[in-house]
Amino acid sequence: METVKSQTPMMAQWYACKKQAKDAVLLFRLGDFYEAFYEDAAILAKELDLTLTKRQDVPMSGVPAHAAEGYIEKLVEKGYLVAIAEQVEDPKEVKGLVKREVVKTVSPGTILHSSFLSEKANNFFASITQVNALFALALLDLSTGELHTLELENERDLQDELFRRTPSEILISEKSSKSLKPLLDDLKQSLRFRLNVKDDWNFEHRTCYNWLTNHFQVHNLDGFGLQGKVAAINATGALLSYLQDELSLSVDHIKQIKLDHLSSYMSIDRATQRNLELTEPLHRGSKSCTLLKLLDRTVTPMGARLLKSWVIHPLLSPQKIQKRQDGIEELLNKQKEARLLREDLQNIRDLERLIMRISTGYSTPRDLSGLRFSLENIPSVREHLTPFQAILMQTLLSHLPDPSEITHAIQTTLVDEPPIKMGEGKVIRPGFNAELDELRSLKANSQSWIANYQAELKEATGIKTLKITYSKAFGYCIEVSRGQADKMPSSFQRRQTLINSERFISPELKAYEEKILTAEEKIQALEQSLYQTLRKMIAKHLPTVKKIAKAIANLDCLLALMHVARDNNYCRPLIDDSDTLYIQKGRHPVIEASLFDDSFIPNDTHLSQKECQLMLITGPNMAGKSTYIRQVALIAIMAQIGSYVPAHSARIGIIDKVFSRIGASDDLARGQSTFMVEMTETANILNNASPRSLVILDEIGRGTSTYDGISIAWAVAEHLLTLRGEGVKTLFATHYWELTELALERKGILNFNVAVKETSDSIVFLRKIIPGCTDKSYGIHVARLAGLPHSAIKRAQEKLRQLENKETPSQVKEESNQLSFFTAPPPIDSSHTQIIDALKELNINETTPLKALQKILEWQQTLC
Repeated sequence: METVKSQTPMMAQWYACKKQAKDAVLLFRLGDFYEAFYEDAAILAKELDLTLTKRQDVPMSGVPAHAAEGYIEKLVEKGYLVAIAEQVEDPKEVKGLVKREVVKTVSPGTILHSSFLSEKANNFFASITQVNALFALALLDLSTGELHTLELENERDLQDELFRRTPSEILISEKSSKSLKPLLDDLKQSLRFRLNVKDDWNFEHRTCYNWLTNHFQVHNLDGFGLQGKVAAINATGALLSYLQDELSLSVDHIKQIKLDHLSSYMSIDRATQRNLELTEPLHRGSKSCTLLKLLDRTVTPMGARLLKSWVIHPLLSPQKIQKRQDGIEELLNKQKEARLLREDLQNIRDLERLIMRISTGYSTPRDLSGLRFSLENIPSVREHLTPFQAILMQTLLSHLPDPSEITHAIQTTLVDEPPIKMGEGKVIRPGFNAELDELRSLKANSQSWIANYQAELKEATGIKTLKITYSKAFGYCIEVSRGQADKMPSSFQRRQTLINSERFISPELKAYEEKILTAEEKIQALEQSLYQTLRKMIAKHLPTVKKIAKAIANLDCLLALMHVARDNNYCRPLIDDSDTLYIQKGRHPVIEASLFDDSFIPNDTHLSQKECQLMLITGPNMAGKSTYIRQVALIAIMAQIGSYVPAHSARIGIIDKVFSRIGASDDLARGQSTFMVEMTETANILNNASPRSLVILDEIGRGTSTYDGISIAWAVAEHLLTLRGEGVKTLFATHYWELTELALERKGILNFNVAVKETSDSIVFLRKIIPGCTDKSYGIHVARLAGLPHSAIKRAQEKLRQLENKETPSQVKEESNQLSFFTAPPPIDSSHTQIIDALKELNINETTPLKALQKILEWQQTLC
């Protein structure tokens, strides 16, 4: 880079901005372009496929200011921070160099308006801190103004919540980044996020506490429920101060902190969320349906985001669940009103993000117009909500204040269809401002005025050849022949002399010229001023609009769940505090929705401490065991969301946690084998499940040898049956038919199997879960269905018959090296060895019965 002495004033200004931008790519405003220099220019050219040039040996590359937003989005998508340095002075009012400053820094977690910003999901910027053994997580969606904070007791809860919230950016202290490195590295395998590591002092408690009290203008933070929440305060304060002080972003619109408690929601760990495909397909890039996709019949972006939150955070309060159910039931019973409400909501745009852009000053005229047209539907929503009596519906009605002050202000100020950006067309409505109307009229009628003035001058002077001309050099002029020049009024000033004519300017024409030449500039400046006045006025209604947006989002979710229940013939489950999980004719919601007919086979489930705590389900592969246990877990989750469920009837005692161990796949990226992943997830279940939990297990122990697998599966089942002296509701699918003997030894476990219709050479899966057990795996039948060559199937059948009739030497060898799980061999000591040796040496042909009896007595005495 150039030395200080050789710096031009402009480059000295760039260096100051670059120092402020730190690690960000700096886009420096120069006229109609944003320019990047040195290393930033190389990045810009490489990542955006632009030309890299040089001026005075300084590498540079730039993008047009009017198209900069798209280029910025691409850089952010690639993981870069982008600092924007703008001209903060009007060039016309400044002599010399215009002042420039970094006005904002754009990052993955701070995008407000972008094609990369999903309208159906929050874009969270997360902050993590640790105080002693306690963790805290703050989550801010800058585009909606949502700020959540919560404290967590262990790393696993932190990891699960991060996986649920999927932040695009994380802020963390230097110290915590080291201690949590394994967790962060693990998350990077499945989530894309930018990690910002900052010095520990940024998370110091007194600094964060003071920052928050100053920001919210409160004496203390007790009103937010943060009394004594040191870790939560540190995470939240560090996040907001980082955005404002480091990224130069306004956080003035952040007016509330929502303290979340994991104890209010059903716990769904990362493995279970993935295995059940709650929000994302199991395999990245797959187009398979998820539970969220099935339930998402929302018509507003706010509703879609809220529904996702409902799906990953099912409730634990029967009262809150029942309120949602009551709302859905009343919508089902009042289909006409429900249809009208849905039509109203279809005309409402993203109120949360609209009002955030308006409040932060990043809005366009169309944003205000969109807010107006959206809010104009609220009176109709109120009218169509009035007939509903359910408590939740009445609550939503009370949260829809009259927005007429907002809509009237926008309607009287802005045109109905404003341009995307200021300066690209008419923004302010005609008749709103007299000065603006005059300027527009002046601009539109300039030629007519000139013609009329020219006619007036001809008549007044008697010069028939008089005409008004225009040139770039001299502007408007009154031109007459040289012979007629002495007839011009003395008040007219000579402007130009030509060979055959003279040009004059009159006071009236000069005044009008100034008006015409400055009209466009004045129009844009006045429109900008009027627009900003309106924007600031609307921004003051932020709390009102956010309140309306929240009510609309809740109503949208209830309408969506109503439509799913109605179209799929779901039932309303009974939710209570019992330990019962009873499902009559339950169905897998996602698989059923993908079928083109009514061919899905329903099944019953009944789990409780008194009757059956663990269902052991045996049956062949492909018969439907995995589908069955998944559907039970999905039905429980749907029920605690407040949704109706795919069953004839259901009773769900509140479930605090759902755990799953399904499938087996090597985790090569983390260096873990199939069996290690399986055992790690199983250990998490055994260590964290409670008697109120629901556990679904599929083929535990299959990642190791047969006897090891059976032993582990047996021990896991016993542990779950006796967990904390009460046991835990468990669905245990296995192909180890040997485990069915557990039901003979333990109470609380019942055997079930998947019905199979068997013919001489084939099987048919009936998909029905029936009481009893099976002692067959039907492996060869499944192999035939999978398409193995006929010769291989035939050879397998021959080998099976051989193994069933006689043990092979290799089998005898294997069993001699494996301890049987069911019969333990007797201990062998020296006395046993002597007796065995004596038996081997005994000659039966020479031993009389009396001598044999004497030997037996002798051996008995030895053993005693």
